[in-house]
Amino acid sequence: MPQPPQPPNQPPSGGFGPPPPEPQEPEHPQEPGRDGFGPRRRPPTPPTPPTTPPAAPESPSSPPSRGHTPPQIWDTGALPASPPPPPPGAPPAPDPPNPYAQNPYAQNPYAADPYARRPEYGGPYTPPPGGPPGTPPPTGGGRAPKRKAVIIGAAVAVLLAAGGGVYAAVGGDDGGKDPTASPTKTTPGHPRTQDPTPEPTTGDGDSTGGRGSGESDPNDQRRAGEAKVLYQKPAPEVSKSNLEVPGFWAMKGYVVKAVENKITAYKDEGGSKWTLSLRKAVCAAPTSTTDGKVVVAYEGHGRDSCSQLALIDLNKGVKLWDHPAPESDAMGGGYTNVGMAQSGNLVGMAWFGGSAVIKVSDGKEVSPEKPSAGCSIDGYAGGKVLLRAYSCTNGTAKLQQLTAGGSIKWTYTIRKGLKVSNIFSSSPAVVALIDQDRSSGGILALSDKGKERSTLALGKQSYQPECGTDIFGTNMGNCEGVAVSADTFYLPTEMTQDHGLGSTSEIHAFDLTTGKRKWAVKVAERLLLPLNMDGKNLISYERPSYTAPGQIVRIGPDGGKPKTLLRLPRATQKAERAFYSATHTYRDGNFYIATNRITGTGTTTENLLMAFGH
Repeated sequence: MPQPPQPPNQPPSGGFGPPPPEPQEPEHPQEPGRDGFGPRRRPPTPPTPPTTPPAAPESPSSPPSRGHTPPQIWDTGALPASPPPPPPGAPPAPDPPNPYAQNPYAQNPYAADPYARRPEYGGPYTPPPGGPPGTPPPTGGGRAPKRKAVIIGAAVAVLLAAGGGVYAAVGGDDGGKDPTASPTKTTPGHPRTQDPTPEPTTGDGDSTGGRGSGESDPNDQRRAGEAKVLYQKPAPEVSKSNLEVPGFWAMKGYVVKAVENKITAYKDEGGSKWTLSLRKAVCAAPTSTTDGKVVVAYEGHGRDSCSQLALIDLNKGVKLWDHPAPESDAMGGGYTNVGMAQSGNLVGMAWFGGSAVIKVSDGKEVSPEKPSAGCSIDGYAGGKVLLRAYSCTNGTAKLQQLTAGGSIKWTYTIRKGLKVSNIFSSSPAVVALIDQDRSSGGILALSDKGKERSTLALGKQSYQPECGTDIFGTNMGNCEGVAVSADTFYLPTEMTQDHGLGSTSEIHAFDLTTGKRKWAVKVAERLLLPLNMDGKNLISYERPSYTAPGQIVRIGPDGGKPKTLLRLPRATQKAERAFYSATHTYRDGNFYIATNRITGTGTTTENLLMAFGH
């Protein structure tokens, strides 16, 4: 029987509460938190005026000061190969020292107390809801907030230092307030639809484009060259605060978003296409679909049970089948922290203490080769093919590709002491590795036959893709901020200081065959986020700063200056920044931002979905 994965020893990630308050006046440009969980750092609320004369203010291009020196993990070369077996009769050789075993807390002044007050946030850390660090999340799984997985040198430094701090590998999107959306209210115990045979409804939807009564249309303030706001949907009333709302898919001419038990399609020209109601709330969903169909998980019996599955036709807005998830082999039989990945006719599911592979066509379980005793499935990644990663209590780990029928096509054995932490791409396979202490690792590219292709030469640079995270790591394939072609992998750096340009960020392109960096593109005052490929060109999102809105740019196969494709309007700049955790999608000239979490505090306004076009 597979053993349940062990929760990490470190505290869980922060960023589960609402974003910090919006500053009254933007004193500094937007900058992501360095190596940190929690929302992207913003200037603290101005304190009570001191009795002594204040120091000279920083220039607008200067970042907030840091009260620490971040830990450094240096590149020591390619990932080492496993040692050859000893000759017959020879005593077993001890494990070689791990060249990546650095102490990430060596320079961490908060290691002893990760909840200590941090000067750059201006206040104490508030632990996430659901109990003390190390306890499972209170809800039945689903996609976690988007986090920035900072990869320091050749190391994937997932340090899990809680406290909205600056040492962990992942952190939430920046928060803020939307000046035009209607307020979101929290109604405890708000009943969900319980229709056992729900049918989709259709209609033109909100004729105001998602604005509340009396609120101005941002297109009325549109300037020359700016994109049009296709619509701006406010977050609906939800049953509780800090609610994860997994499930977002971009279709031709419309997008589909799930919120609790409602799944709604929104047309590009405005209004809704259809709405489908399930019995209970969607708690997990893959990002990819099969011919416009997707399997989602929704709440079943029990408080923490994400155990009911349904196949949804996203073209028609109908439910094609509805079954319980395969029997859980976890202790207590629960389904918590469910991660899902879909490819072709297969869906891989992993949860705390269990996993399964089912068929999209009918929901029936298929039975790939099970890991040996003492091993458990860590998670899946979908798309072109379905990959699964598993690890064992003896320190070994493997990555496998499944065939269309569910059998094992190939197996790659990872060097002892390392395991897969994230799967950036399933085909070509590009994965992040991490050691058992969750302190270091590397990025590995594999061939379509499961052979090692290269190890990326990351050097001492820190990188910052946005990855969902949870304390059990079942959502392996949900990283944003990375893109891949047949021969190139694209990674964003964290924001750094350039004496000539102020704060800058870059995208680095790596050759998947050699692992070497091909080129770098730099922008000032913005975080540059890869989105997807358009042929041989890279499509990227330049996040907004406090002084300018974001934009969509195209970067050629040889790098060079980014070319603007879509300049987002200044009128929605604050709303664009306000998404606490979001999915970003560019398709057919339109750009979409969809939230992954509704804070529902009742005191702030927040958007569910925004769409921009020409």
